[in-house]
Amino acid sequence: MTMHDELILELIKPNRHGEVGEGALIIKVAGNKNPKYNLEEPRDYQTRDDAVNRRWSLMTPDITVTIPIERREIAIELENDIHWDFGHSLRQVKKYKAQFDDVRVIIPEGYKRFASLYKNEGFRVYLWNAMRKWECLRCGANTLKKGPVQPKCKNKKCGNTSRNEFRLVGLKDADVEEFM
Repeated sequence: MTMHDELILELIKPNRHGEVGEGALIIKVAGNKNPKYNLEEPRDYQTRDDAVNRRWSLMTPDITVTIPIERREIAIELENDIHWDFGHSLRQVKKYKAQFDDVRVIIPEGYKRFASLYKNEGFRVYLWNAMRKWECLRCGANTLKKGPVQPKCKNKKCGNTSRNEFRLVGLKDADVEEFM
C-alpha cells in the first residue's frame, strides 16, 4: 500500500458496501454526514494553446464528493508527504477550479507553511496528520511512527533498520483539520 492509498481509506472508511463509513474524515471535509464520492473520476476540459487553438485535456481529482440534497460537487486533491510538490499540486487544483465551484486540498500537517499559499488562491485547505503503522518483513511486528521515514523494528530481538524490509500497513489516529 502507498501512503496515498492509506489516506484514502482513512478519509472514506468504507463500509462493506463501499459507502462512506462511520467516523470517516471526509465528513469533516465535505461538511455533510452523507456524502457520495467517486475516486479518480476523469473529466474532460478544454484549454487554449493560444487565441485560436483549443485542445481537450483530462483532469482527475483524487476524490469527487457529491452532496445529494444540494446537488453540489466538491473536487478534493489529496497530497502526501512522500512526493511533495507544491507547484504541481497548485496547477492541479487550478485546473479543477474551471470545472468545480468548490475545490479543496488536503495537505500534510508538516507542510502547513504552504496552506496560506493555497488559501491566497481561493482554496479551502485541510491539514492531515496520522501515525503510520509499519510491518517488519523479518519478524512481522508492527511499529507505529510519525513521519515518512521508516522505523526501527520495535521487536528488540529483531532490531531491523533496513529501509527495504518494512511495509506500510495502515494508519492510526488519523485526523484532518481545516486551516484557518
